[in-house]
Amino acid sequence: MTADPLPQPPRALVTVDTGPVAATEEGRPVFVLVHGIGVSSRYFERLVPALAEEGRVIAVDLPGFGKAKPRRPGRPLSIDDFADTVAAAMDGLGVSGAIVVGHSMGTQVAVALAGRRPDLVAGLALLGPVMAPQARNALKAAILLGLDILREDPRGNRLVIGDYLHAGLAWYLATLPTMLAFETERELEQVVVPTVVIRGARDPIARDGWVAELGRRAGGSAEVVPSVAHLVMHGAPWRTAALIRQLVTVPR
Repeated sequence: MTADPLPQPPRALVTVDTGPVAATEEGRPVFVLVHGIGVSSRYFERLVPALAEEGRVIAVDLPGFGKAKPRRPGRPLSIDDFADTVAAAMDGLGVSGAIVVGHSMGTQVAVALAGRRPDLVAGLALLGPVMAPQARNALKAAILLGLDILREDPRGNRLVIGDYLHAGLAWYLATLPTMLAFETERELEQVVVPTVVIRGARDPIARDGWVAELGRRAGGSAEVVPSVAHLVMHGAPWRTAALIRQLVTVPR
């Protein structure tokens, strides 16, 4: 009798890599993009070319989202679990000392990655970070997400809603508790790399006070991009890329 195959372990899938590895040897920075809950790397479509002018860009789909396999991991994953899958993807590419760019829940993954594998992270860019202490329950999170949908452009909403439908309600709900429980402000105090925290001026989820507090705790800067909402890197990709590039120190 043939034994049943072992289940495939959850892993992040690299969806964009503007490579090659040799770029890191020429002093060019590497940017690693980590998406938020329910969505995928697709919504970085405008940020990728903006950052690619400066260096190599790598984007991943976290387990259970986008094109990552298996589509339904066998158990709920913690933020640390997600961070470990990004670390494994970076190890597989031979990448270290990267600027890690997280959006929404991806900011939590980025912070956890910097704490667990500081060798991989030279800087953090936290876009639209979640969740402020007063918003850490499922109902408030749903209300804020609904409000944000009203403020995004049609293309951004198509990307987000399409990815939510693909991931499915069950996996979203399995992931939501770990996102709501993660205390970004506490974890960030353990991170020692340069950090910039960025929000769109119309973002109802990552508000001014929360973003300013994270910037203070990280010993970095808090920046506001005018006229855009939670998908700051989609609504203002070049402005967002310019803020991220402040983290880069390239020998001239």
